[in-house]
Amino acid sequence: MKIAAYLPVALILGVIVFFLSIFTVDEREYALVLQLGEHKRTIKEPGLHFKIPLIQSAILIDRRVQTSDVGADEFLTVDMERLLIDHITRWHVKDPLLFYMTVRNVQEAQGRIQNVVVAELRDVVSNESILNIIAEEREALMTLVSERARERIDDFGIMVNDVRMKRVDFPPEVEDNVFARMEAERERIAARHRAEGEEIAMEVRAQADADRQRILGEGEALATETFAEGFTEDILLLKDEEGLPVSGAFVTLNGRDIGMSDTAGRITVAFPKVDQVTLQAQVEREDSVLHGSLEGSLENGHLTAVSRSGELHLEFEGRPATYLGYLADEEFFRFLKSLSTYQRIMLPSGTTMVLSTDSELFDYLGGPGMPFEVEME
Repeated sequence: MKIAAYLPVALILGVIVFFLSIFTVDEREYALVLQLGEHKRTIKEPGLHFKIPLIQSAILIDRRVQTSDVGADEFLTVDMERLLIDHITRWHVKDPLLFYMTVRNVQEAQGRIQNVVVAELRDVVSNESILNIIAEEREALMTLVSERARERIDDFGIMVNDVRMKRVDFPPEVEDNVFARMEAERERIAARHRAEGEEIAMEVRAQADADRQRILGEGEALATETFAEGFTEDILLLKDEEGLPVSGAFVTLNGRDIGMSDTAGRITVAFPKVDQVTLQAQVEREDSVLHGSLEGSLENGHLTAVSRSGELHLEFEGRPATYLGYLADEEFFRFLKSLSTYQRIMLPSGTTMVLSTDSELFDYLGGPGMPFEVEME
């Protein structure tokens, strides 16, 4: 009877002892089992675990990646520029026992990590220029800070994943001065580029002027040569012994074929710049072949000392209006060339050309020796 009376009490005590001896470890945690403050074992696997009640205790430590994010701090660069740098540090517990022995909890670890990272960041920034920190070497500098902080914080059982800058800015009291210096520097660079551009432009303009003078000189020389090497053009008449026009006669000039006479016995002959001219013509008839020749000296576009022979009579019309080159007025030659150019440009497509009042064509249309004037209202 006495034993039965104690069974409920024993059962209750057993349940209490059982619940005091078990604990669970989550996937996001480590567990340290301590016996009267002495470390017994470290549990890294999640699940249900046992400990001696009242003597042993389980300390749970977060194993997730933590983020240390504090306010911006002021740093000084190698070129004595003050910067406000806001950074974050990502870390996690690597050795739970060492972590518990050195920093105890996450809050204390945050402070230790922040002190180390700020010290390393300050040391790295103090050896770099502001341009490297802002843009060019920013990634490499953060990698260096992460490696140096990782070595020092490893003694706390903590693994630093990385350190990153969130924002880099100037302190309000120096921001205006910095921007003013940057603007002045850009103005100096722009002025240098403009000066270099002006120098290059002057060289290009000088070269262009020199080329223009050379091209104009060459053009004038070519024009003079063209006029000097002009040719004379006249119409040759071919007649037989009875004075009738001879058509279909083959004509050669100084041994070169120039064509065949038309139904009126005419053919246009362009004289080269030579001293002696020899024209020969022949035509086949039903029972014979007629020949004729003309020889003479060419002086200023006119044939002199002319001699003829053969059955065919060769004679030039001698029209001075058809003489070109040095035999005609140079301005008239230019006028003919201008008309020929306008005709080639405008006639094929019916183009309408708008010319300025100072065009040479208007001068020609104004009359000989009189410039063409247009009254403007």
